[in-house]
Amino acid sequence: MLLSTVLLGLWWLGYRLLLRGERSFAYNRAYLGLGPVLAAGLPLLPLAWPAGWGVGPAALPRLATVLLPAVQVGAADATASPGFAGPQGLWLVYLAGAGVVLARLGWAVGRLWWQARHLPRRPQAGYTLIETQGRLPTSSFGRVIFWDDSLALSPAEARQVLAHEQAHRHQGHTYDRLSLELLRAVLWFNPFVHLCARALALTHEYLADEAALRATSNATSSLAISYSQLLARQVASRLGFSVPLAHSFSHSQTLSRIAMIQKTSPIRRWKQGLALPLLGACVFAVACEKAAPPATPTEKLELIKIDGQNRLVVRKGSETTLLPPPPVVYDFVEQMPELTGGGGPEAIVRNIQQHLVYPKLPAAEQHTGRVFASFIVTDKGEVQAAKVIKGLSAAYDEAVLAAIRQLPKFVPGKKDGKAVNVSFTVPLLFVGTIQVATPAANRTK
Repeated sequence: MLLSTVLLGLWWLGYRLLLRGERSFAYNRAYLGLGPVLAAGLPLLPLAWPAGWGVGPAALPRLATVLLPAVQVGAADATASPGFAGPQGLWLVYLAGAGVVLARLGWAVGRLWWQARHLPRRPQAGYTLIETQGRLPTSSFGRVIFWDDSLALSPAEARQVLAHEQAHRHQGHTYDRLSLELLRAVLWFNPFVHLCARALALTHEYLADEAALRATSNATSSLAISYSQLLARQVASRLGFSVPLAHSFSHSQTLSRIAMIQKTSPIRRWKQGLALPLLGACVFAVACEKAAPPATPTEKLELIKIDGQNRLVVRKGSETTLLPPPPVVYDFVEQMPELTGGGGPEAIVRNIQQHLVYPKLPAAEQHTGRVFASFIVTDKGEVQAAKVIKGLSAAYDEAVLAAIRQLPKFVPGKKDGKAVNVSFTVPLLFVGTIQVATPAANRTK
């Protein structure tokens, strides 16, 4: 929600600073319609910058993933409700807001239908003309034009007004409005989507005014002045009388429309070209937000030679610490480690299953897939260095590690009769219930 607000805010700022005063109405229409689509869709894309792009899943060589029969672990906990105070509560608030916006849209459409249901209709070429007899202002919605026949218009003025409403119908402005209303329901928490809706409605009027002037004559200065006077007169006579959702000729930010009609400055195309780098900035912002922030190194690890042997040292400021040589870890030995009491790999699997607690997650955050984890059984029989090789999500990974850390002490493995360190890899399959494969030996250097 926060990311979509930032994206659309950046997009709206571009319109406000660069395009609002330009006469590139068709371009502005596309720009204003695209912004909410990007704000709703970009945060859902699997973007990450830069390491996450073009990198497939890490290979896991030499892993034996023979899965045991399915064993249910904590299934009741998996579907438990996190309570209203958690993510589910936020979803309820979000859905309530979206429902209010959709209800208002349904009310506006229903009210328009109710007001026009008994008015006389006249089929025309490509549209239906409804004579409102003064009950509704001259306006349009979809393929319907509402015509206020109580107004005193000259034939030339009537042609101009009709051409204006025909432009709304021909260019499909109603479908823009309805689509944006649905996006407002999705992004109701975002203040910029409501500003885009208002700006798009005004842009529709600019387009219709331009088409009306072009259709009735060449857009000469005298014609533009007479059209502006007609617009001002109609607004004065119908002040405060409008229809929700319909494109009304007589009441739609009239002073802005009159000012734009009188404007003759050329369109500056270079401003339109700035939309492309702005789009790139939005994509970059999404990718950077989703990328994991890199850890700030406070220590530097170096490999040096001491007495002909490679040794690791840690440098921190002026301090240097020599690390002990790493222990040798085997992936397979003659006598593999076992839990006290025996049982082989199956006993290790059962013990992990018994201690694995299915993470409590809302439905939107539940996943199906494998978690590959490894751990070392030391020469003293202790479980150490448990880590996730390939994870599913933070909650699932931590549940696996917590179960591995609860393994009891082992009878250590032996090589040539001497206790040694041995590494195990365990793949766990999350499918609503948990399946754990037989641990496989894995060489760790």
